[in-house]
Amino acid sequence: MSKNNYYISVGEPWDFNSPDGENIIRGIILKIISATCLVFRTNYHLDFEGVKGDKLILSPRHVENNFYDLDKGSSLITVNGGLLFKDYDDNLSEEELRNNSKFAIIGSIQKD
Repeated sequence: MSKNNYYISVGEPWDFNSPDGENIIRGIILKIISATCLVFRTNYHLDFEGVKGDKLILSPRHVENNFYDLDKGSSLITVNGGLLFKDYDDNLSEEELRNNSKFAIIGSIQKD
């Protein structure tokens, strides 16, 4: 996967604000773990109820969505996102990533 810039349009929490503006999180995809798990590094640290970090673990909200489609030109994928609360290691399994993240956002990811 190329290190293109992507952004997440945040739907929940509805009052989300970041340095990029209202309801926007910009960053890059670090790794697509599987069709249903993606590691997204934000351009800044986020803080959700005391959990801080710059890695979001994303999963599609709809069964028909597949993260491999992002590299094939899919316009956007609706996602659930959890903020990773441990240090990221490229060798972490999908299960470890999910178990070490706190649900934080609902939104959609697309190329910037």
